[in-house]
Amino acid sequence: MTKIERKFFDLVIKYLPLIAFVVFTALAVMLRFACIDYESDDFRSFLNPWFSTIGYAGLDGLKAQVGNYNIPYQIIIYLMTLTPFDALDSYKLLSVIFDFALALSCAMVVKEYLKCRLFDMMPLMTYSAVLLSLTVVMNSSFWAQCDSIYTFFIALAIYFTMRENYLPAFALLGASLAFKLQMVFILPLFLYYWASTRKVSILHFTVIPAVDVLMCLPVVAMGRPFQDIIKIYVDQTDYGKQIQMNYPNLYAFMCDRMNTENYYLLKGFAVLLTLTVLAAGMFLILRKRVDLSDNKKLLMTGIWSVFTCLMFLSSMHERYAYLLDILLLIYFFSTRRHPFTAVIALMISLRGYCFYLFGDYEVISLGMTSIVNIGLYVWISYLFIKEVLLDQEVRFLQKTASE
Repeated sequence: MTKIERKFFDLVIKYLPLIAFVVFTALAVMLRFACIDYESDDFRSFLNPWFSTIGYAGLDGLKAQVGNYNIPYQIIIYLMTLTPFDALDSYKLLSVIFDFALALSCAMVVKEYLKCRLFDMMPLMTYSAVLLSLTVVMNSSFWAQCDSIYTFFIALAIYFTMRENYLPAFALLGASLAFKLQMVFILPLFLYYWASTRKVSILHFTVIPAVDVLMCLPVVAMGRPFQDIIKIYVDQTDYGKQIQMNYPNLYAFMCDRMNTENYYLLKGFAVLLTLTVLAAGMFLILRKRVDLSDNKKLLMTGIWSVFTCLMFLSSMHERYAYLLDILLLIYFFSTRRHPFTAVIALMISLRGYCFYLFGDYEVISLGMTSIVNIGLYVWISYLFIKEVLLDQEVRFLQKTASE
């Protein structure tokens, strides 16, 4: 080998993480660019009309509710109408930017877990896996949806919680809530953390709605009714009045999509069942004296609490598993355990995306998918019991035996 060849390979090895970062980033950009012209039914029926309405009315368009998304997203839509981009490109560009921000925030969580550098192998693999995940690509560049935005804030909130920097963590949860009500799926984790570690105050939780309100105030100052901040999300919980909305959870076996006759009864049952399961989790965490300062337990508890909400709450869309999929990827690259758990969850989500985006033909039925998903939830619950609830006792017994 010549000196030039040696120097070449030495440079490649030295800058391999940077090269990989550039290659994966370029590949992610190309994948999204290939999808840029696709128009989903959601775009044609909702997003595009919202863009047109707000664009035509200008600032006055923010004084009334347009669509069913929260006020900060409406503000962003108004700002997008001021750019030279059309509606489709504007929505997709916004979501794609947050795809990359989300991937970076997930890499930061893994970096903090492993106490390594951001450009080490596992954080870099996390960044790449999130960016190249088919559901992440399809959510933004195919569907023009914005789930990467609220999930980005949640990932950063977990990062700051790991660093025990709690005020930014709760402020980020507030920012997440300002964009999506699905932030509440992660809220049980922070309640468990508050009760088990006693490192945060109940007052920290007041930061969440405070940030949400603060992000809505510019429009309220223009004359928008203050109660709209709450009303938007209240109305969202009743949107369509369907118990089952293409997410393969428990209710795929219990009722039809359009069952409205007993809607409020079933909805009340679903909320009560969810709260009961989550309360049981709180009881066991306190009873077993679990310390969620352990980052491995923190991540697994977050996965279980999000999955519990998805499994037992009603009116869950296929996209609502977005946060769960991201947490499972973070957990795998942090612990290097249970890779197939993340793969199966992503495949379940992919089935829902394909069913919505590409027609009503089902390769795998919703009922069959629900069986697999319920089995996955049982497996996650087993891991939660084994790695979070019982791990403390196992370590205590091992320590006692060694003494």
